[in-house]
Amino acid sequence: MSVPAPVMRTIGILGGIGPQATMDLEARIHRVAQQVVKQHANTGYPPLLTVYMRHPPVLVSSDGKPLAPLAIDPRVLDTARRLGEWADFIVIPSNTPHLFLDPIHKASGRKIISIIDVTVEALRSRGADAVGLVGLGIPQVYVDRLRSEGLRAITASQGARDALDRAILRLMEGEDTDDCRNAAGEAVEEVRSAGAPVTVLGCTEIPLLLGEAAEADDLINPAQLLAEAAVRFALEGSSG
Repeated sequence: MSVPAPVMRTIGILGGIGPQATMDLEARIHRVAQQVVKQHANTGYPPLLTVYMRHPPVLVSSDGKPLAPLAIDPRVLDTARRLGEWADFIVIPSNTPHLFLDPIHKASGRKIISIIDVTVEALRSRGADAVGLVGLGIPQVYVDRLRSEGLRAITASQGARDALDRAILRLMEGEDTDDCRNAAGEAVEEVRSAGAPVTVLGCTEIPLLLGEAAEADDLINPAQLLAEAAVRFALEGSSG
């Protein structure tokens, strides 16, 4: 007689801001589950519900630029509310929405496992006093948190950041070219050369652009950390 799969909490993914990054997180969650849960056919995986939003997470002008000061798009909160009706907890495979975690939590009524929190926890274990940071522009949500942790952020030059920004947006649009991948690699090499002992891939598209290079020991992939944390928390609610 086969052993019944454990009953686990349902993961809700508030995704779509980066379509490819959302699909990547789904795949990572499945791979992590395969490593820690006994599989039988399609059982052994946490229940998973994903919503793909098709708009920016913040209010933008008619030309698509974020309005200042940044304000969350109300559609994010409406989607979080509906997702919370099904999911036991929520993860978000995008960094910018984490600037608005409190209203998202309030709207959903569910625990949110923060990609920023799991990344900072990993950084603490490294014991570094400076951290390389690459992302879309300079990811303020990481800069602020690193500063509060007493860590100095090392970023790439403006030219490298601009090239990486274009590559990230092109990947979201379905392009994955050598130019895009090279832009990601060059930004990472810049912060390495500037003395970063460890670098946070602060945009969930960057590991997709780097490919196998994203597995380097001095790179931290927040999406992988989020997948691992999501599966752990799903299992904590298991029975049987």
